[in-house]
Amino acid sequence: MLPVLRRTIQSCNVIQNKPTRCQLSTLWHPIAISPINQIPVRYKSKGGKKKTQSSTDTETESEDKDILDEITDKNMRTLKINVNSLRVDGILKSGLGISRNKIETMFYESKIRLNGEKLLKKSVNIKDGDEIDVIKGVNMNNPKYLNVARIEVLGAAEKGENISVKIRRNKSLLIENYNDKWVP
Repeated sequence: MLPVLRRTIQSCNVIQNKPTRCQLSTLWHPIAISPINQIPVRYKSKGGKKKTQSSTDTETESEDKDILDEITDKNMRTLKINVNSLRVDGILKSGLGISRNKIETMFYESKIRLNGEKLLKKSVNIKDGDEIDVIKGVNMNNPKYLNVARIEVLGAAEKGENISVKIRRNKSLLIENYNDKWVP
């Protein structure tokens, strides 16, 4: 049963500015009220059944892992990114989350290095094992060192129209200055 609202109305007949007969009438209107104290609850599932792996699967996985994959740092992360091409500017855009305009500015300031060498063209395609460095600046404590953001390309595989690239990203890395010294 719906709750109802009771409303009392007074109506009077007026003759020559004097009320003659007044009448009270009560109206009953059904109203729909949603309960405020009822909150929808989403029950969590207890999880699926765990899959068991055979010992041969775990042996092959442990052999495939590189020793460097196990070395972790708070600034280092291994990611899989999807890109349209293997150009350096596309990898930097997806890997570091930098806009193409900023990458173009850094390129003209010679702040991008590929395997320790100055990048002469933004459109250079990368290969497995390449290291792309974006120079942030000279270290304040020691001017012989540079602060860089580094992307190491671990592997690439085609996935439909896109290319899936596995990278190791380090947003803050301290390295020695290059052989052809970088100066701001």
